[in-house]
Amino acid sequence: MTPARSLEALHRRLQQAWSNAPAEIGLSYSEFEYLCAVEAQENVENHGSDSHGQHLQDVVAAMGVQKASASAMVIKLEGRKLVKRVPCRFDARAQHILLTPQGRTLLAKGRTIYERAAAAQEATPESDTVRVTKQI
Repeated sequence: MTPARSLEALHRRLQQAWSNAPAEIGLSYSEFEYLCAVEAQENVENHGSDSHGQHLQDVVAAMGVQKASASAMVIKLEGRKLVKRVPCRFDARAQHILLTPQGRTLLAKGRTIYERAAAAQEATPESDTVRVTKQI
C-alpha cells in the first residue's frame, strides 16, 4: 500500500473514532481542536508582557475560523467549564481564554484517540495498514 493510501485509511478510521468520541470521552473533534488552540497559546507572549492566555482573536487566527464561530464555541466550552475567561491586564475590553482543569482532562482524553492510532500503526507491518485502521 502506498503511503498516501495508508494515510487515507488512517484518516478515515480516525474520523470514525472521532464520530464516536462524544459518547466515549465527552468531547467532539471541533471542541478538541479549540482546546488544543487555547493550550498552544497559553505561554506565548501575545500582548507585551501579558502572557496569561490568548484573546478571542488569537483563537480565530489559530483555527482559521470566523470570529462569530470562535465566540460561539468559547461560550459553549465555558458553559461546560472547559475554559474560562479572565480580564486582560492591558486592554479592559479584552479577555484571555484559559483551559480549566476539566478542559485539560478532556483534552488528554482526546489525545488518547491519536495515541491508540499511533500504537496500532507502530505495531503493524506496512502491508497491514488497512487492518490497523480497523483496530482503532
